[in-house]
Amino acid sequence: MTVRVMLYGAFKDKAPTGYKRGITVHAKTAKEAVAALEQLIPISRMIAVTPAEFRIGKSWKNSTSLTGQQVQDNWQLPEGTTLHIGPHAGGHEITTAMLITALISTAVGIAVNMLLNLLMPVAQTKNDKRKSALYENGLNTQTEGAVLAYIAGDQVLCGFNVLEADVDYSSPMNSPQSAWEAKFGGTGVFRATDALQTAMAANGKKGGGKTISNTTYSDATLRLTAALGAGEIGGIVGDTIEAKEQNILVNEVPLRDRGTNQLNYNGISWAERYGVEGQSPIPITPGIPANFDSNIELRKTQAGGGSQFYITNTVTNADVNRVKARIRFNGLVKTSKKGNQSTTVVQGGFDVKRLSAPNWTPAGEWYVNEKSSDPFVRDYSITAPPKTVGDDSDPWMYRVYRTTPDSTDDKLQNDTAFNGWVEYQDIELAYDGSGGEVPTALFSSMIDLAQFDLGSSPEIAVIVRGQKVRVPDNYDPVAKTYAGFWNGAWKYAVTSNPVWHWLEIATHPRMGCGFPESFFNKFALLETAKYCDQQVNGRTRFTLNKQFTDEQDGWQGLIDLAQTFRAYPYFNGSEIVLMQDRPQDAVDHYVNNSATADGKFKYGSAPIQDRLNEVIVEFDDPADYYRKAMVVYRDQESIDRNRALGIANNGVVSRTVYKTGCTNRQEAYDFARILVFAAQKEYVTCEFDTLLAGAGYAPGQLIEVDDWTRSGKQPTGRVLEIISPTQLRLDQPIPVKAGTAYRAHMVVGNGLDTRAVTMFASDTTTDIINVDTTDLEADTPIGVVEFSPSAVQPRVFRIKDIVEAGQGRYTVKGTLHHEGKFAFFDDNVPVEYSPWTQLNPITPTPTGLKAVPRSYTDEQLGPQNVFEVSWDAVELNTEDGYRILLQGYSLEVRRPGNSTWEEVYRGPNTFATMRNAEPGEHVFSLRSLNTLGKASPALVLRVTFEYGENGAVVYPPEFVRFD
Repeated sequence: MTVRVMLYGAFKDKAPTGYKRGITVHAKTAKEAVAALEQLIPISRMIAVTPAEFRIGKSWKNSTSLTGQQVQDNWQLPEGTTLHIGPHAGGHEITTAMLITALISTAVGIAVNMLLNLLMPVAQTKNDKRKSALYENGLNTQTEGAVLAYIAGDQVLCGFNVLEADVDYSSPMNSPQSAWEAKFGGTGVFRATDALQTAMAANGKKGGGKTISNTTYSDATLRLTAALGAGEIGGIVGDTIEAKEQNILVNEVPLRDRGTNQLNYNGISWAERYGVEGQSPIPITPGIPANFDSNIELRKTQAGGGSQFYITNTVTNADVNRVKARIRFNGLVKTSKKGNQSTTVVQGGFDVKRLSAPNWTPAGEWYVNEKSSDPFVRDYSITAPPKTVGDDSDPWMYRVYRTTPDSTDDKLQNDTAFNGWVEYQDIELAYDGSGGEVPTALFSSMIDLAQFDLGSSPEIAVIVRGQKVRVPDNYDPVAKTYAGFWNGAWKYAVTSNPVWHWLEIATHPRMGCGFPESFFNKFALLETAKYCDQQVNGRTRFTLNKQFTDEQDGWQGLIDLAQTFRAYPYFNGSEIVLMQDRPQDAVDHYVNNSATADGKFKYGSAPIQDRLNEVIVEFDDPADYYRKAMVVYRDQESIDRNRALGIANNGVVSRTVYKTGCTNRQEAYDFARILVFAAQKEYVTCEFDTLLAGAGYAPGQLIEVDDWTRSGKQPTGRVLEIISPTQLRLDQPIPVKAGTAYRAHMVVGNGLDTRAVTMFASDTTTDIINVDTTDLEADTPIGVVEFSPSAVQPRVFRIKDIVEAGQGRYTVKGTLHHEGKFAFFDDNVPVEYSPWTQLNPITPTPTGLKAVPRSYTDEQLGPQNVFEVSWDAVELNTEDGYRILLQGYSLEVRRPGNSTWEEVYRGPNTFATMRNAEPGEHVFSLRSLNTLGKASPALVLRVTFEYGENGAVVYPPEFVRFD
């Protein structure tokens, strides 16, 4: 459906020339329309700062204001309506929180190790050497009820599942030479066999027996029609018959040589159908065959002599139109008394009748006049008798007999056997979807088997242009480019972009998951697809060329496929969004300690022994018949560091993954680099609880975390007061430096906004700053950040999970994000890491540790022996300029006769009491702790506690109570 979008105010001002008077888009909801406009203007960020108003109707004045609930719940816009978007005036206010998909679960959140591995493909657990077409039993199978394959990509190695197959033991020169390429829905070529059946001239020496060469052999021709995949495909790669034959592989060799353009095999005909509705049948396999094997000696008379011998069979279906009988000749040769060889004749016939009929009717003869010292087979066709009047279900019978007398002389070899039969129903199946099923893409071939080992058939694969799927109508799938603004209209095309195949698999009711179209915002997928299509050093960033043949769980399949282009799908029961790790122009949100539920952030990380420093990526190598090959990327610095720490496996932490559908070695190698970088540099997770603001977050968004306990900055939590349009008061005074550039990072609307702070003339501590306060409100979270590469900056995390933790409370989880990594991946530009703390990472060891023994009597507990322990406070300002943000101290003791340490105290005080002192030496260990989670080296003190005259054992008199 189409809607007209009209922009007003700042939104119209931002729109490019040509779009200011309105834009027609194919969108069903206001969310979709806004996502479409993102191609032109940063409308979501604009609404994050200044709320908007959405109206539908002929004009702004003559229209109805949409409510926030209608926008958030994806209320469907009427066909042909006009959607008006402008700054909020008098109608309902629309904010970005209403425009995002709130993917919030009520279940247990994602654990740290899972957060770090959301974009990591599953490790390979077996040495899987299957080719790109993932048939468990090889490229060519014949399995009843097999799942139709899904072919994704523009150059895909495909095997097939055979639908119809037959072997002719007669000359293929007699086959119908149809103009296959003229049939609807495909192409093909007929090529007769070049096999020659030549009788050698008989030449022998005078006086000796004359031998002659064999005059015949089993001239077997394989006919097959097979399913490549479901739905319309682009066909075998190539624009001409010759080019296509270079992409038909017979035993891993192209049918036509790619260098010389000469045929590598003769006697191979082929045809293809693209899987379109109404496609024509392929004449290579006329009728539906059903094969039956047998091996019965065919004699003229019954064993032991007597009456005529017959082999009789009844067909399995009354609708069988004909039978092809196979007769095996175990050898044909007649030898005279002088030893001269000659051909010999063997013949017989066929009779047919309906099961209910009393009499047999002759149906033809079979005849051979050849010489062969080897066994060979011949086929003979038997036509069904007319159907019984009034009874179409009456099956028919046939019998085979021999009229040539059985040989009783070893000089005459003419033994025969009935070798089986094939039943045919003359129904031409086009697999064209006319019965309501999905049209099937087909490959059919007729192959002269004389070119191959006796009793074997060749393995055949084809390289095809895969499924035609929906792509934007402004998309060129060959050049991988998008022309101008996309209004949401689709077209069908072959593509190797994994995103459009992901959408097809997600929504197709038969070949995929069948999710409703309303679950997806196609304009949001556009940016993901564009990132995949970008050119990186002469190659496309992420591609997909794969024949999917194995049945699997649909949702897990979507996850696995998304991970190959660094994405992850989220589902909240009504909408599905792809979160992709790709570059962003700006960070979406800002949070500091004042905006969390308890003023704290919780951090986690992968242990160093679990951080990958080697990744092996498997891919399908076109240079080796699409067998799996592998590339390796190693972070040698990490390996050396691990080795020095004594980590197992010589410091190597490795994983092997398979990149689904990757056929480019460089793409596989770069993918390995991405995975290693993420494991080595983005192993930190952050978690915090927040109130209603969490409902405005979405997985995949970036958030600045300004944690004072980690950065060491002076706390500045919120705006206390808006003094003027250019001045505000903070809730805490902060130290600032003269002539230094600062920026205020603040929450405006539902997003991050950064604004320049007017420089200060002198060093001072103040709670008033001069900054633009437009759209700013009191109590807004704010942070003042020095604008310098060497200054402490908030850390950026990518949101990975949001969990509802209670009424109006949300737990937000994310992983560390470095925006500079993308330039490193593409152009090898070193990543610049901004400092994020001014705390001393090594907390100084405390001093002045004392432990004084004391004994006393407690009214309730009786005599007590304790140590009163104290120490000096750590100096928080160091000479090198670092601040120490002290979390507290940790005091432990090792008691007499005990080898384990017992924690006595953990907290901010500089004193503690150790109870239950025992005679003997006590060893105290004291460390200071900072908010980075780092502990100082230990200060150790040894003190001996004794009883007796030399010890502190004089107790005051016990109090005796008189009641």
